[in-house]
This record gives sequence, C-alpha cells and structure tokens, in this order.
Amino acid sequence: MLMRLKALFLDVDGTITVSRSSYSLSLPAVNALRRVVRKGVVVSLVSSAALPIVMGLTRYIGLNGFSIGETGCLVYSDSTGLVSLTKLSARGVYLDVLNLFREYVDDSWQNGFRLHDFELLLKSKYRSRSSEVVSMLREYVESRYEGFTVDYSGFALHVRPVEVDKRRAVLYVLERLGVDPSEAGGVGDSYMDASFLSVLGVSAAVGNADEELKKSVSVVLSKPSGLGVVEFVEKFIGVQC
Repeated sequence: MLMRLKALFLDVDGTITVSRSSYSLSLPAVNALRRVVRKGVVVSLVSSAALPIVMGLTRYIGLNGFSIGETGCLVYSDSTGLVSLTKLSARGVYLDVLNLFREYVDDSWQNGFRLHDFELLLKSKYRSRSSEVVSMLREYVESRYEGFTVDYSGFALHVRPVEVDKRRAVLYVLERLGVDPSEAGGVGDSYMDASFLSVLGVSAAVGNADEELKKSVSVVLSKPSGLGVVEFVEKFIGVQC
C-alpha cells in the first residue's frame, strides 16, 4: 500500500546496515534511500551513536533531512545548526558505572565526542546475559541518579537522561519541517526505536528486529536490516529498487 509520506526516519545500526551484528552499510538500502530523496521525501537518521557519526552518514549517503544522535539528545541540520534537547549530561553517571562495573563493560571511543548520552560496550562473555546485566546497571543508576537511566540497543549500553529520547527528537524535527506525524514513516530494529516509531503514521520493524519492537509497530517487514528498508521503500513509498 503506497503512502503519501513527506518524511522518513530511520535508525542506523541494525536497520540500514547489512545485519544487526555488522557495522557495514547495506548498499541496497543506501541506493533505495537516495531514490527516496530524489522523490522529494525528507529522510532523517535517528541513532544512539555520537552525532558526528550520524552527520557523516547523512552527508555521504546523500540524505536531505536531520541528523539525530545520542538517543535524541542532539539534533543537527545545516539550517538549524546544532540543537541540544536537554541540558543534562550523563558523563558523571557513566564514569561511575564504568568504574564500578568494569567486570561487565568496556569504555567506548565515541565518548570523546558525546555531550549527554554516553556509551558502554558489553563484554563479549556477557552478551548472552545482556538482559540480566542491563537490568542490574539500570537498577543501580535509577536508584542513585534521579533523571538518568540505562538502555541497550543491541550494539551498546547507553547511560542517558530520561527526559529526552528518540521520540522527542523526531517530534522536534517534524515541527521544524511542518509535517504532521501521520504523514511520516519510520523503520527500526531495536526496542529503543519504539518511542519514535509510535508517533508516526507508518511504523515498521525490520524482519530481524527485537520481538518487543515487532509487537509495537504497524508493519513487520519480511526481510532483515537493510533489505527490510528496501522492502519498506518499495511497498510504502513506491520507489522500485
């Protein structure tokens, strides 16, 4: 069913990559998104990655929308410049967690480029117990630091302010664009994407997405990651790839 979408929002890792275990971009997805841009749809990336990564992807893929990084804490476009949607920084919280839970997590090089949301990497021997570790860290943070929490994207742990998330950032962008949420679509792979997908007219999960996300969206795509994005573009925007 073709939709008259004016804006499209996509997560990055696990969504426009070749899989949820790879950082390599899906070239079919990249080509599909370039065709969507040529059709006049505003395409924005929504990620928990550091903003410079998202900005670089936006520019080099050739997208025409906003770059949303740090789980919605930071938004950038050439027209607005850099916008922080929170004044809170989780730097002190993340350093405490890193120091206390080094058995479970490692630091991330991205933290040198972050302002609000900070990233920790789950050690390989604990990835099979990710839910247990995330719950432990979240309980620790929320019991000691009001206004902060811990989430897990499937790629990394994020120590972040509660007051802002991908949903708030997407609504900010839609307001700037003058586009009603019902006229926008989105694709993601992690339960962390549910917040922003929930406000859009068409919400989709790639075929290999978290089961929790699949239960919350309007469409579950049959193909994984980047190929799922191609499927979405063909079915809902009418762009043949």
